[in-house]
Amino acid sequence: MKLEAIFNEFNDDNKYRFHLAKQEPEGTRPIDVLARSKSEWAGWQVYRGNSKERFITDRIVSFAQISGSKFLFGGVFDIVNRDTAEYEVEYSSEYNELIGRLVIDYSGDNSRGTVFKPSYVFLHSEVSCIYEYKYQGEPFYSYDDINHNFEQIEIVIKNQLNDWKVALSCVFGVYLLTDKLTGKHYIGSAYGTDGIWGRWNSYIYGLHGGNKELKELYDIHSEKYFRENFKFTILEILPTSKTPDEVIKRESMWKKKLLSIAFGYNAG
Repeated sequence: MKLEAIFNEFNDDNKYRFHLAKQEPEGTRPIDVLARSKSEWAGWQVYRGNSKERFITDRIVSFAQISGSKFLFGGVFDIVNRDTAEYEVEYSSEYNELIGRLVIDYSGDNSRGTVFKPSYVFLHSEVSCIYEYKYQGEPFYSYDDINHNFEQIEIVIKNQLNDWKVALSCVFGVYLLTDKLTGKHYIGSAYGTDGIWGRWNSYIYGLHGGNKELKELYDIHSEKYFRENFKFTILEILPTSKTPDEVIKRESMWKKKLLSIAFGYNAG
């Protein structure tokens, strides 16, 4: 199906621009922003600068890159105020039911540009699918596939993604936090209520999780450092039939293997 069949009213090059937000190398994924925060996503539609006008019209139809040629509809925005430095935008109520659900396959220029006339996007786009439910974060695939940065796990925890919650709540385990800036590791274990899910909640909402050396790191660098530099993964899954002492024994073994006491953030 052609995208124009759904968005026919936007087929006016003088009134609209399509914004296809793309991920920069090593940058934030647009779909993570769309899933995480409406206000943050609105900020992605704003051009800050005085060298040129990014949007010469008064309305923006936004999409967030999933990967490659696939883009997810992010809503329609009205430019309510503009000056030489910055635009102000507001969500329109149009097509709200398709935000986070409509996926297009875009075959046009996908190298540098992100803003296009409707006629160009319609010519080079097909509707790929419409999700049954609004996208709120990536699905859970397997424990081995978990290798996610702080902001990705934050989306999982705060949006209460059910498949992740079920998978992480039903197991104990040993997990690894990695500081991407320094390469230092922190190894921890989960053996309490709600398993790994419950333990990771303490990092998402408290950042340092109550750990001594991570507290010291937080006192030095504050919240931004954790959000930008920490990554989550799982070293070992253990059944909930294990006692706390058995889980801690496995944690100690991993600390020795990865030298996280001598060279990482584990105090002991």
